[in-house]
Amino acid sequence: MASYDSDHELGDPYNHTTNHPSSSSSRISRPSRPLIDSVRNGWQSTPAYRSLSSSSDYKDPGCVQIALSIISAPRFRRYVLVYLALFLLGWIGWVMVLYPRLEERGTLLHALDPALKEEVGGWFGSNSLPRFDDLTHIRTLNPSLVPVAPTEGESRGSRSEKRLIVVGDVHGCKEELLQLLKKVEFSTADGDHLIFTGDIINKGPDSAGVVDLARELGASCVRGNHEDRILLLRHEMVTMNTLLTGDEKNVKLHEPSEKEAKERTLARSLSDEQARWLDACPVILEVGFITGMGQVVVVHAGLVPGVELGKQDPSTVMTMRTIDLDTHVPNPSAEGMKWAKMFDKHQSILHSSLKTSHADPHSQTTTVIYGHDAKTGLKIRTYTKGLDSGCVKGGKLTALVIEDGGKQSLVQVNCKEDYSKDNKEKKDGKEKREKKEKQDKKANKARKDD
Repeated sequence: MASYDSDHELGDPYNHTTNHPSSSSSRISRPSRPLIDSVRNGWQSTPAYRSLSSSSDYKDPGCVQIALSIISAPRFRRYVLVYLALFLLGWIGWVMVLYPRLEERGTLLHALDPALKEEVGGWFGSNSLPRFDDLTHIRTLNPSLVPVAPTEGESRGSRSEKRLIVVGDVHGCKEELLQLLKKVEFSTADGDHLIFTGDIINKGPDSAGVVDLARELGASCVRGNHEDRILLLRHEMVTMNTLLTGDEKNVKLHEPSEKEAKERTLARSLSDEQARWLDACPVILEVGFITGMGQVVVVHAGLVPGVELGKQDPSTVMTMRTIDLDTHVPNPSAEGMKWAKMFDKHQSILHSSLKTSHADPHSQTTTVIYGHDAKTGLKIRTYTKGLDSGCVKGGKLTALVIEDGGKQSLVQVNCKEDYSKDNKEKKDGKEKREKKEKQDKKANKARKDD
């Protein structure tokens, strides 16, 4: 056990210890007071020590100095950077994602408000409809070809399953169409039925071959703007007796453009049977009710929401891309509100309004399957299915497969070549050759003048 120093060794005159006989033998002295009382703050008596409370030189740092000291702290700067980053992310998300969607939703709700109809004097489709004697407006698909839901107690394998294979714009790409049909294992013997969304001809390498294949498979189709243009041109050529090669020499015609010349060649290449089959393609194909999809309709370009099928303008059904928000007048231009967005919102509102009053609200809604809009590309929404994925431009050829019970799946194949690019390159090459010929003529003329 360690021994304590004596009082004089501690240098504390106030600390007195009591010596006992027993302690003298062990040379241990015991303090009469706790050792803590012997501690003295010697640093307080040094000249360098000054009490802040009593110093006359002490000054209050002030709010500015306190703020500067807080700002200079590393932790504070880190917090500021983190909060600033979170604020910027939130602001970008609001400006680029959330606000545009909320604004678009509000715009669509306003455009579909029945009160607006009276303000603008009636929406498009409420007046008389133009009639065209040389085309079929609406046709209904044979109900036996439409997939149905299994009845109660019936398994899916107890009968032959039906499938609808709806294919986007083919544009004469027969080889890619054959690859797509092989990929989906298309078989008419197993209950499959093929439907085209229009524009099965023109631009591509084998338009007549695609028509023959469609006829061979018993396919259904709708009239696209390219079929419409080629057929109208063919009817005009028949009327003017210029359908056969060389007949146009007997008729005074303007010099056709390269595009018109190719369309004349295509119109001339179609047989009477092929032309009649294309002429029979309706503008609107009513497929009928499919579980989970409601009433299904196939068109080439689109439909105006809120207008019954019988009042849809055939010309705009084949050409529309956008729609006016106030009047609902469709437009072939790509600038503006997509008709499919407005149609989808219209059907969504209709479905919500029927939830409390109808046992199956889906049966009262309409789903539109369409093509035409290659610039937007494949676009699958709840009530609109856009299948034009730009095959003729080297994109993909797309099929929407609809099975019994309304099960849907997409199947695609790559298209090997950009035929539009090839045409452009040929055109550019022709222009370069013509330009070079003009330059050579000028040069030869200049040499002769010299």
